[in-house]
This record gives sequence, C-alpha cells and structure tokens, in this order.
Amino acid sequence: MKFPQHSGTPPYRLVADALREMIRAGRLAPGDKVPSSRDLEAEYEIANMTARSSLRLLREEGLIYSIPGRGNFVADPLPAESSGERAGEGPEGPERISSTEFRQLSRRLDELTERVDRMMDLVERITDDRPHQGKR
Repeated sequence: MKFPQHSGTPPYRLVADALREMIRAGRLAPGDKVPSSRDLEAEYEIANMTARSSLRLLREEGLIYSIPGRGNFVADPLPAESSGERAGEGPEGPERISSTEFRQLSRRLDELTERVDRMMDLVERITDDRPHQGKR
C-alpha cells in the first residue's frame, strides 16, 4: 500500500495513524505483536527509518511497548476506575506529565528492559557452564 505523494502529512505519521486505527478497531488487540519495521517498510513502501519513526511515535503515546529481541506489542489500555473516573485521575484531577518526561521515561524503561535481558542471558550462561554436581 502506497500513500499519496502530496498528502501534506509525513509518511511516518500516516503509518502510525494506520496502526493506531488497527489498534482502536481491535484488529490488533492488547498483547498482539505489531508488524516489524521491515514488515511496515515492505507493506507501505517506505524507508526503514520511516517505519521505525512510526513505531517510536506509538511507543511514546503508550499504545505499544517493545521487548528487545522480540518486537513491539500492543499495550493494555489503562483500566478505568470503578467510580467512573478515567485512569490517572484523582480527586484533584488528572495527573499529567509532559511529552518530554514521557519520552525520557519510555527511553529509560527500554534501557532497563535491555539490561534485564542481558542479565538474564548471563545468568543462563553461568548456570549452563557450571559443572554438574552429583549427590554427596
């Protein structure tokens, strides 16, 4: 699928809009794997960097999350409060953070996830390398 040449909207936003609509319509449900940047590159005939920008935008919006080495997945929607208030709202109103703070938190979470994955790999290697210790 190719986008119109002169739509005025950057291609990465058009791809993000298409994915956002798939999530909103339920064609991609929470926990579902989102197409990879290579898949998006082929499907929409865009550069890989453009596809990655689309995915980054959706991550920043909190619609998807990434697991290093595994891919991107649709995030669970925020649960609504039982009192009917939107999630994140207290008696004083919504708690808001700036988009810059959100991006920093998102980047930090990605870094921490990568560190945990590396540590898990090391633990696995250490356990695999230990000689078998029989009964004494």
